[in-house]
Formats: sequence, C-alpha cells, structure tokens
Amino acid sequence: MTGAILYVPYLAKLPDGIHAWAQADRLALAINFYDYGFQFFTPRTSNLSSIGGITGVEFPLQAYLAALGGLVFGRENIGILFRLLDVAMVLLGFFYLFRLVYERTGNFVAGLVPGVFLLVSPAFGFYAVSTLPDPFSLSLSFIGYYYWLRFMDRRQFADLLTALLVLGLAALIKTTVLLHLGAVLGITSLWCFLYPDLLSFRQRLYFLGVALGVLGAIAGVYFRTQYLNATYQSSMFLAEARPITDPQTRHEVVRNVHNMWSGQYAALWQYAALGIAGGLLVVFARRNLRHYLPLTLLLLAALAVAGLFVQLMGAQFRDHDYYMICSLFPPAILLLLLALLNLGRYQGTVGRIMRLGLAVLVVFSLVRAYKHLHRRMSDDYPPFTPYGHLWMRGGAAELARLHVPATATILLFNEPAPNLGPVYFDRRGQIWQAPDTAQVTADALLKRMAIDHLDYLIMAPAVYARLAPQHAALAAGFELVGQQPAVVLRRRNHRQPW
Repeated sequence: MTGAILYVPYLAKLPDGIHAWAQADRLALAINFYDYGFQFFTPRTSNLSSIGGITGVEFPLQAYLAALGGLVFGRENIGILFRLLDVAMVLLGFFYLFRLVYERTGNFVAGLVPGVFLLVSPAFGFYAVSTLPDPFSLSLSFIGYYYWLRFMDRRQFADLLTALLVLGLAALIKTTVLLHLGAVLGITSLWCFLYPDLLSFRQRLYFLGVALGVLGAIAGVYFRTQYLNATYQSSMFLAEARPITDPQTRHEVVRNVHNMWSGQYAALWQYAALGIAGGLLVVFARRNLRHYLPLTLLLLAALAVAGLFVQLMGAQFRDHDYYMICSLFPPAILLLLLALLNLGRYQGTVGRIMRLGLAVLVVFSLVRAYKHLHRRMSDDYPPFTPYGHLWMRGGAAELARLHVPATATILLFNEPAPNLGPVYFDRRGQIWQAPDTAQVTADALLKRMAIDHLDYLIMAPAVYARLAPQHAALAAGFELVGQQPAVVLRRRNHRQPW
C-alpha cells in the first residue's frame, strides 16, 4: 500500500529529474533488447556513437526483464515495467529487513524502521522508482544478508548457498556489491577456520564451488563488458576506477558533497539517528559481540568496504548522488539494525514507550518520504532546476504526428546526454554538443549527418533561435518539418558525400 501511494503516480514518466541522463541509458537498453531480438549478451542503446549502438554494461537483468514484459504488455509500457521492477525489488528488500528485525525481537514496529529510513532519503526514495540498478542491487543485498545471518543463527547450509547466490546476482547487477560479497565470503571462511564444525567437509567443498562459480560469473561478465567496449568502440557505461587523484578534485568532491549532495543522501534527523545508533553500538558493545557477532562483523566489514569504495571511485561523488547507495547505505542500515535489535528487546513500560516512539517515527518518516519524493519529482527543485531536457517532452508524439519513420535516425544538436534525446523522441541517433553554438554552420551540420547517415536534425527552439544567421543556409540543406516542442529538420540530400 505504501509503495502504491508513493510510486504509482510516477510509473509512466520517462527518465526525469536529477541524472535523467543515467536513467535514459538504462531504459534505452530495454528498448533495444525489445527492438533487436533480445540478445542478452550483446546489449545496445539508442545512441549510435558505438558500432550498432552495442555497448558493454553490468549484467542488464532489469532491462531484459522489462523488455520481455513488453512482449505481453506492449513496447510502449516497457518504461512502466522497468520502474515497477525496481519498486517491487525495493519493497521485497524492505520485507526482508523487516523479517531480520522482527524474527529476532518480535517487535513489529521496529521491523518497519529500516525500510522507512531508506524511503526518507531523497536520493534512495527517488531512484527506487527509476531505472538505475543501484536500489535494485542493494535490495538484493538485504535479502542475501538475511539468509547469511539466518545461516549463522540456525546452521542450515541451504541458507548459506542462497545468500551467496543472491549476493552474487546483486554483484552482477552492480559491481559495487562485489565488495560486500567478498566481505561475506571472508567472514564465513574465517568462521570456518575458527570453528571447524560450522561446515562438514562436503559442505566446505560445496561452499568453495559455489563461491568460485559466483566469482567466475562476475569475472566473465566483466571481461565480456571490456570486450564489447573495445570491439564496438563504446564508452557509454563506466568500466574503470575513478579515484581522487589531485587536491583540486578532492576539494571539488568535498565541496559538492557538503553543499549539494549531503541533503540528498539523508535528512538531518537521519544523520542524528545514525549518530545515536553509533553511540548505542558502543553502549551495547558487549551484547553485540555476544549475541550479534556475525552482524557486528558484517557492519565492520561494510565500513571497510565503504572506505575502499571511496578510495576507488571517490571522484564520482563530485557529480553523482547515487554512488553512495550500494557503498554507504549498507553500513548505515547495518548500524541501524544493530540498534533496533538491542532496543526492540525491551518489554514492559520501557518497551511500550519504545514502540510508541518508533511508531511515531515511522508515521513521520512516511509523510516526509512522500513530500521529499513529490518535490524531487517536480520541475521545481532548486538548485538542480531548471532541467535542460524539458523541451523534449512530447518529442515522440511530435515525430509521429510529422510521420517521421520509426526507423529514421536523428542528430540531437547541442545536447550532452547520449540517450536522453533518443529515448524522448523514440528514435536511434547521435548527439552533438558544440563548444560554441553560434559558430556552427549549416554545412558542418550537413557533414556531420552525412558521416553518420542520419536523417533528421532535432534541437530545442532556443538553440534554433541562436542559429538565426544560419537559417537561410539551413533551409537550403534541410526542410523544416516541425517547430514545437522541438525544431525538426529533415535532411534533403541523402546522397551528399562527406
């Protein structure tokens, strides 16, 4: 019910808001799976800067499932299905977080807190209904954590195998989770060394085989990604480390995180809550080591993973708020879980007061989550607005009205996002962002389109107005076929050599 209230109004939206660029890249994968024969290991996007639009990318399970759903519900609903998949997985992850707390404390209200805590985060709440893999993969991680902790409690070997397979799938979808999978493998191996009766000899062989199989699959996908990028000349999706390498970058990262992104990571009261949870970690240190040692070790490992990730990918925190989802949220949630497990055990008057306080916190958080999401989904969200892609809305309908063939290729002029325009106009093509729009000539545009065999030139009306000195020359080489919401020009001479 909560998921429906929060997310149903936004399911039909095209990629929008902050980082619409990255969202469009993922949606383009699904559309092209549908249009080009569901070749899972040869993914492609709508941007033709690579050969055939083919690109290497992390395991694109969501995009593929959304495309398969298009066979049943129609191609036009692939975007809705994509968002639904993300929302469904996020809610499933919340359910397993609830079980993790409730099954150990019997406290229903305490079990609701971790999921609600995540929803209040403006960034997580927003991306939970996007097409990005981060919330999907994080939610799978929570499921993996649940089964691993249940194995440590009950010693049922099937739970350990389930945990490894689920965490392995999460790592395939988002490589960041590989670090958390490594933490689970390391802790389990250490436990087996210290407590030889944890697993029998046969179970150890199975454990080793599954671990190697999962790691081998991740390595296979990585090398396949590198091969595709090299063979088809693609750089669409990041496939390398981006550490902070100089003082200037470090300054920019710290400045942007403090001034721009920290408020997107979490609300002020959430930072305070994590501070309190950190204090409780010390207060209940002896109890944690006695009753929740696996979870405590997992928290310490997750903190180390977060530090390692910042070392490897720190430069990305300058411009992106979603990089912290699979790196910084795991230790935050594990810290919160330990606090709830200790607080949720209280009974009597203290327990009733605790439950009442947590219930108030849950209701307050849900209201805040709704407001945060509504604001971030709007077109008025300073300092990030106005968004540069708003003129594209209705683009596909405009091209359909102008009878532009679905197979026609387009050049999006003065646009930086590789797949945002192609997704909004529902056509494959390329982008060209010139350093100085006023210096671009009609002949240069014609040559660029001839090189790539593109049919239509599309730009924002404001950009077309800046090309006023070139309008006469453009009229000689192009036919103006549409002006609202986008200026659409058809190339006249398709035989023109470049």
